[in-house]
Amino acid sequence: MNTLIPISEQTIDQETVQTVNARDLHAFLEITSKFADWIKNRIKECNFRENIDFIGFSKNLEKGGRPSIEYHITLDMAKHLSMIERNDKGHEARQYFIKC
Repeated sequence: MNTLIPISEQTIDQETVQTVNARDLHAFLEITSKFADWIKNRIKECNFRENIDFIGFSKNLEKGGRPSIEYHITLDMAKHLSMIERNDKGHEARQYFIKC
């Protein structure tokens, strides 16, 4: 199986689960809105919960400036986000996560 979006393992709620970086999913789905706006809106409208559906942590930029927040999301959350985008890339990503 081709790797469309890298999958890693993270500990969420004391359990090791497969996750994807939400920025990678955002890029793959070819979302036109800014990442920070997209992820915050999706978390709110879909009622995703931190430390259950995703973990977030600050990442300092190499060149200074404001730190960014990285989100590692469970495969279930990734499938859900892919499905609600309602485009070919979303369908492709959802099928990929189902096979993982």
